[in-house]
Amino acid sequence: MAGTDSNKMRRAVLIFAALLVVLASAFMILTYYYTGDTIRKGISIEETDVSWLSEVEARRLVSTRLKESVPAKKLALVYGQRKWEVELDEIEYAFKVDDAIQQAFQMGRDGSIFQKVYSSVMISRNGHQFEVEESFNKEKLRKILESIKKECDSTAKNAEMIYNNGKFTFKRERTYRNLDVDRSLELVEDKLLNRDFSEAALIVDERKPEITYDKIKVIDSVLSSYSTKFNRSDINRTDNIKLACSRINNKLVMPGETFSMNSILGPRTHENGYKQAPIIFKNELVPGTGGGVCQVSSTLYNSVLLAGLDVTEREHHSMTLSYISPGRDATITESSIDFKFVNNLEHPVCISAVVSGNLLKISILGKKNNDGVEIRLRTKTIGTYKPKPEKVVVDHSLQYGQKVIEQKPRNGIRVVLYREAYKDGKLQWREKLTEDYYKPLQGITKVSSDLYHQYMVQSMAEMKNTTNIQ
Repeated sequence: MAGTDSNKMRRAVLIFAALLVVLASAFMILTYYYTGDTIRKGISIEETDVSWLSEVEARRLVSTRLKESVPAKKLALVYGQRKWEVELDEIEYAFKVDDAIQQAFQMGRDGSIFQKVYSSVMISRNGHQFEVEESFNKEKLRKILESIKKECDSTAKNAEMIYNNGKFTFKRERTYRNLDVDRSLELVEDKLLNRDFSEAALIVDERKPEITYDKIKVIDSVLSSYSTKFNRSDINRTDNIKLACSRINNKLVMPGETFSMNSILGPRTHENGYKQAPIIFKNELVPGTGGGVCQVSSTLYNSVLLAGLDVTEREHHSMTLSYISPGRDATITESSIDFKFVNNLEHPVCISAVVSGNLLKISILGKKNNDGVEIRLRTKTIGTYKPKPEKVVVDHSLQYGQKVIEQKPRNGIRVVLYREAYKDGKLQWREKLTEDYYKPLQGITKVSSDLYHQYMVQSMAEMKNTTNIQ
């Protein structure tokens, strides 16, 4: 009986020992299985299962899958109809696969052997996925955008109209463009980091200029024209006239806009291209810079009135002129007197100013008017005033018996200017525009000393016989 119990005891010990061996072996196998030199079971990177793979194997597999997921090797940057393609390699675009592999390999390896096994078992049951981050060289991308900016950016430029030999030609406007590098960089960065390789629309600030082709394309006719003549032999004055014409030629004036002659002509200086030529100062012709520009403003004044435009600032000369009728001139001085008109029409107008030979012609161009109304200008002299008696001045530089007429006498006048509208030859309306007074101009004669005595004797005799000298 005792022997039987002893045998049972040995058998139990052997079974227990065998069980311990089995358990130990199983634990060793499980430990190796879950804590070996491979990535734990249940771990994936992106959507790639890397269970039981070594770091090298996992890196190779994940890299291959990620490259296959990129549809193109280029990123298209677009603005309007333009496109710039950027090679991904050019900006060093890449996936941080190594970082993800290291994180995946390290998972389940912290703590004691029992903790490692437990973690590994839980990972196997629940699974875990790592994401791969993207990277690129931001400075290289910025330099590419800055290069594109040079091609893309532009300053605003108004549309233009050119009138030449009766032909209307238009130049379209240029839009202001400014590529926002910082905001575009953020946009592209966001797309790259989200693996969005579709076209990236660059952020460009756009502003159209004030004058566009659509606004001025209605100009199709000559609304008015007026011409004056000048002496071509006065070269400096002729050059000033040509320069002033070039400054106002093809100048557009939009509805409601005010045109300023002084603003367009600029300073009458040698540096600004003007030459010395006679100007009127205090009823006398004296040397000055820019002489001749008043003929341009006077010619423009008449064309403006004939086009039905409103003149807002205008002064007449102190004396009548040879190239234009009294009441129809417009003087300007750089410091105080300007010639201005406002475009009171519903469409833009354009100034055409040309010089041909000794003829200065200025036209106002605009939208054709089909109302059949013709505008005319009419002046009426309402007063005439005689000058003072001739002024005789002795000039000791003159030879015996010699005289020189320095200034011819001119009558003073008061004149009214009317603007009239006719249709089918019949007056429709009339408006009084201005009433100008031109002072009489005293004649001046320079004589030698011997003639001066004769003039004085003659003058005394005339005074005795004249009771009223004007």
